Amino acid sequence: MTTDVQPRESRSREIRRGLNISLPQVLFVLGVIISLWVIIDFNRRIQAEQRIAAEASQLRVEVTALTATKAALTSELAVVSSDGYVARWAHSEGRYVQPSEVLVVPLAAKDAANTAPVAALAAQTAPLSNFEIWWDVFFGTGE
Repeated sequence: MTTDVQPRESRSREIRRGLNISLPQVLFVLGVIISLWVIIDFNRRIQAEQRIAAEASQLRVEVTALTATKAALTSELAVVSSDGYVARWAHSEGRYVQPSEVLVVPLAAKDAANTAPVAALAAQTAPLSNFEIWWDVFFGTGE
């Protein structure tokens, strides 16, 4: 005789085969997941702090350079706004003249491009003898 009825113990084992996880195991897995999430978030925050510290250091360098540039430009501004500098610039580059002066601007001749420059001829004299040199040293000719 065959019976299809199985004992109660074997039925409960069949049912538990698919869900073989206990509550402490679930809590442990959740704890590991939460711990990993916290560690990853902590690592992300550390990296963000390091990036911000590097940017702050770079900005300090830029501020120092800009402060030096500002100081140099301030001193240059003080120099160029002085009356002496303005007068020198006006006279040399601005071509302004004082009331007692006359501005002269040289112009090239119209035929200057067609003419060749004339070489200056050096006066050729005969070399002096030693006697003549000593005579000039002691008695000088006044030239």
